[in-house]
Amino acid sequence: MSSILKLLLIAAFLNGLSWIILIPVWQYPDEQAHFAQIQDVAELGKRPADKLNASLEVALSEEILGTQRDGLGNNKFTYHPEYKLDYSDNDFGPRENEILNLPKTSRTQLVKNEATLNPPLYPFLGSLFYRLFESGSLFVRVYAVRLMSLILFMTTMIVSYKIGQLIFTKNKTLPFVLASLVAFMPMFVFASTGVLPDPLTNLLFSLIIFLSLKILTKGLSFFVMFSLIIAIILGSLTRQQFLISIPIIAFPIIYQLIKNREQISIFLKPILLLTILIIVLSFFLPQFSFIKSLSAPEVGQPNLSLLFKMAFIDHFMWTVKNTITQTLPWYWGVYKWLSLTVPHINYQIINRLVLIAFIGIIIKLFQIIKNRKVEELDLVLFFMLYASTVYFLIFLLWDYFFYLEHGYSFGIQGRYFFPMITVHFTILVIGFWQLSQLIFKQFTKYLLIFIVFLMVIFNNVSLSYVSSSYYETSSISTFVKQVSQYKPQILKGNFVLFPLFGALFFQVIFLFYFAKHIIEENK
Repeated sequence: MSSILKLLLIAAFLNGLSWIILIPVWQYPDEQAHFAQIQDVAELGKRPADKLNASLEVALSEEILGTQRDGLGNNKFTYHPEYKLDYSDNDFGPRENEILNLPKTSRTQLVKNEATLNPPLYPFLGSLFYRLFESGSLFVRVYAVRLMSLILFMTTMIVSYKIGQLIFTKNKTLPFVLASLVAFMPMFVFASTGVLPDPLTNLLFSLIIFLSLKILTKGLSFFVMFSLIIAIILGSLTRQQFLISIPIIAFPIIYQLIKNREQISIFLKPILLLTILIIVLSFFLPQFSFIKSLSAPEVGQPNLSLLFKMAFIDHFMWTVKNTITQTLPWYWGVYKWLSLTVPHINYQIINRLVLIAFIGIIIKLFQIIKNRKVEELDLVLFFMLYASTVYFLIFLLWDYFFYLEHGYSFGIQGRYFFPMITVHFTILVIGFWQLSQLIFKQFTKYLLIFIVFLMVIFNNVSLSYVSSSYYETSSISTFVKQVSQYKPQILKGNFVLFPLFGALFFQVIFLFYFAKHIIEENK
C-alpha cells in the first residue's frame, strides 16, 4: 500500500469520525427508526409480530432529543434549521440522566410503531456491534453501530480506489483523485456514517460496479460471475431496490458475449443459474417476493400501457425539473432532517465545476465519433453513462407508478443516488481530465490538486456549518460542553477536540504529499 493511500485512509477515517462525533444522536436520516429495528434484532432476536416495534428507551430519547414525530411525520427540526436543543453548562445534557438511568427492560418494552422494516442484512450486522456493547448506555450502543457504518464507508472508499486503478491504467494519479473525491464528499460522508443501511448498500453497489468493470475490461470469468451473484443476493438483503443492478450488469456481460461468441455456451449456464436462483429465492425470501408476483415494491404490478399517456410525459418533465432544482442540491448536501443546506455559493461553484466536466465529456464523445475508434477508457465511459442513465430512469419509472398508486410522489432524495457515486465521480474526473488535457495541458497536474483541495475544503465548510446549527461555536469551552452532551463517556470533555484537530492535521499532510506526488510524477 502506497504512503499516499495510507495518508488518505487516515485522513478519511478521522474525517468520518469527526462527522460521527459532531452529528447528535438521531440526526442522521431516520436514525432512530433504523436503530429501533437493530435493537429488536439484538434484544428480541426477531421482528415484532404486532404493530408496536420501538422500545421505551428509543421513544423517551426521541422526546428528549426533539425527534419525536407529530401527526404529519415531522419533528422539531423538520423545516426549522434554527432549532437547537437546550444545553446545560456541563458535559451532561439537562435530561441525559433520564435516559442513562432507564432499566434494561426499557429496551424490550415496545411502546410505539417506529422501527423500519428493511431487509435483514444491515440490522443483523448492526446487532452484532450492538451486542458487543450491550452493557453500555443507549449512546454507547448507537455510536458502536455508527462505527460499523464508518468501517463500511472506508471499505467503499477503498473499492473506489480499486475502480480507479482498473479504469485509469495509464495514469497512477487519477485513482487517488477519484478515491479522494469519494472520501471527502460531505453529504456522502454524512449519509455513510450514521445508523442506516446506506453505507452497506453503497459498498455492495460499488462492488457491483467494480465487478462489472472487471468483466468489461478483462472478460468473463466464473469467479467474477459468482462474485456478482453473491453481491446481488447480499444487496437485495440490504435494500429491495438493489435489483436495479441487474440491467446495469447486463451491459458488460452482453458486450463480452458479443465480442467473444464462443463463450456464449460456456457462460449461458451461470446466467441461467442466476436467473433460476433469484426466482427460487422469491418463494422463500420476502425481499424477493415481488419477483414471484411480477410486482414492484410499493407499486404492485405496473400497467406499462400507462407509460404512453400524457401523464407520464408530465411526470417525466416534472422529475427532470425537480432533479435539477432540488435533488441535485440535496445530492451535495442537505442536513438536519432536510431543513439545512450549506450557503448557496457552494452550490454555485459546484454547478459550474460540473458544467465544465460535462463540457469535457461532450468533447470526448465528439473525439470518439471523429476518430471512429473506441479505446478501453472510452468503453468505460459509455458504461458509466449507461449505468447512470438506467439507474435514474428506473427510479423515475418507479416513482411514476408510485404516484399513480398513492396520489403523490415518493420524493427522491439526493442520497438515493449514492450507490452510483463512484460512477458519477468517474464521469466527472474523465471530463476534467479531457478538458484540461485539451486546453490547460501543462497545468493539468495543478488542476487535479485544486479539485481535490476544493472537495476537502467543501467537506470542512459543510461540517463546520452543520455543527454551528447544533452548537454554540463562539467559545471553545461552550462548544466542547455542548458537543459532549448526550454522548458516550469517552466522547465527553476536551477529548472530542483530538479527532477534530487530528482530521485537519492529516488532511493537510495528505494534500501536501498528494501535491508533491503529482508534481514529481509529471516532471
